[in-house]
Amino acid sequence: MPFLKNKPYGDDYLIQKIECVGHVQKRMGTRLMKLKLVYSKKELSDGKTIGGKGRLTDSLIDKLAHYYGNAIRCNSTSVKEMRKAIWAVWGHSCSTDDEPIHWFCPTNPNTWCKYNAAINNNLQNYKHKPSVAKAVQDVIKPVFADLSHPALLKKCLGGKTQNPNESLNSLIWKFCPKTIGSRLQIAEIAANLETSVFNDGNQILISILEKFGLKINRNVCVSLAERDNRRIFTSRQRCLQSSFEARRAKKIKKSKEIELFQEQEGIYFYPVEF
Repeated sequence: MPFLKNKPYGDDYLIQKIECVGHVQKRMGTRLMKLKLVYSKKELSDGKTIGGKGRLTDSLIDKLAHYYGNAIRCNSTSVKEMRKAIWAVWGHSCSTDDEPIHWFCPTNPNTWCKYNAAINNNLQNYKHKPSVAKAVQDVIKPVFADLSHPALLKKCLGGKTQNPNESLNSLIWKFCPKTIGSRLQIAEIAANLETSVFNDGNQILISILEKFGLKINRNVCVSLAERDNRRIFTSRQRCLQSSFEARRAKKIKKSKEIELFQEQEGIYFYPVEF
């Protein structure tokens, strides 16, 4: 990047670019979705297309992207462990009874890998769920190779995200919508106001309005306090595991409905062909 090469802070302060884990996770979903579109009309090595039941479905893409993101977040202190966890996702998804690929799956007593858990408990009758078809495995493997490159994972150390920045941006766009052209002065006012609200809550607006000489009545104070309380309540609700799982289940259900419709009616829009 030209900005980094120019060394704006001198030779003693080198800027290191880091990646948002959420954005890197989305790359997995985007890359797999593009593969599905590219190969939608082509036959793979087994004579079938890439989509359909037991193949690269939208719900499978969502799961692989989710597990890929978890592999980075749960091992954010070590590039080596990140790579190991990412390849565990690929191997676990491709395993069958005849060819189990669980080399990188955790083997501890609390492992998420049911195959290794069965071995730990001396259970010999474990049966794998239907895995990704071999022809599909060969197509998606290069994507896992690219997105597990040490150079990329090094930028993910620490498990940082841009969620706080995006949350602030969404507040600014409420005051200064992208759909309406605004002058620089309006954009600056919106940014200053919403930065204050983001950091100190809606009640900070009381002191701002008072500095303009405006008198604030009790109803305004109560209304702003209620906004802050709703914001805190909503934030706490979204942090609950049950709330997260409900949102994820809803997303998976929607993906399956879209996929079923596409199988019945066909795909009429291809982003790469538009």
